[in-house]
Amino acid sequence: MDNNVRRIGVLGPPVNVALERELPRYLPDGVVMNHNRLSRPEAALTKESLVAMGESAMRAARDLAMARPEVIVYACTSGSFLDGIGNEARIAERITALTGIPAVTTSTAVVEALRAIRARSVFMVTPYPEDVNEHELAFLAHYGFEVPSYDSFRCQVSAEILAITSEQVAAMVLRNRERALSCDAVFVSCTNLLTLDQVEHLEEELGLPVVTSNQASLWAALRRLSIATGGIACGRLFRLDESRAMPAVS
Repeated sequence: MDNNVRRIGVLGPPVNVALERELPRYLPDGVVMNHNRLSRPEAALTKESLVAMGESAMRAARDLAMARPEVIVYACTSGSFLDGIGNEARIAERITALTGIPAVTTSTAVVEALRAIRARSVFMVTPYPEDVNEHELAFLAHYGFEVPSYDSFRCQVSAEILAITSEQVAAMVLRNRERALSCDAVFVSCTNLLTLDQVEHLEEELGLPVVTSNQASLWAALRRLSIATGGIACGRLFRLDESRAMPAVS
């Protein structure tokens, strides 16, 4: 194995095709991504289906660990916040206990990112149905973030998310310009939504920092590898002063 290569392991939902498409484009030189899929009983965007996906995490993590990544990302936002408020890191802790490899969930990464940009209120965009949106509002409120308003594509099954382009995501944000500008930041949720090529554009249009699930996941993984992110064109989050102290997620 090439000792000069840094490896990030990613566990993604079975229907997710955005992670493999987006994240490699923003990896620094010398960093590669190894991906493994979780299992899920059905594609419906329900709490039961998304939480059940976690049952396959240990099998998937054990296999992924054979590639010897230095960090593992459980890359599903809703799949990590639906397992009870305050339990967003639990599956990452189980992965680390099994593999000995540090792990982080997307939900934890989002909280770290929003704290890093010092957001207190966010305008949120999601692809989720309303019951999942309500869980996400409660999750964000638990960590001290207000969501005065949000918009959603209200998809009922994961396959519907695949048809949403990053341009459509940006258009939804900009249709809500006034509501977004009343907040400290914009947050776009879901690792299966294409977003990364729109982050810089949205920040220029709104003058606000933008955090997305995929962006936060990559940023959190690189931070855990102590890899500088300042040269990555993926929003203000990546250009933060890396010496800034980061509050723990609790």
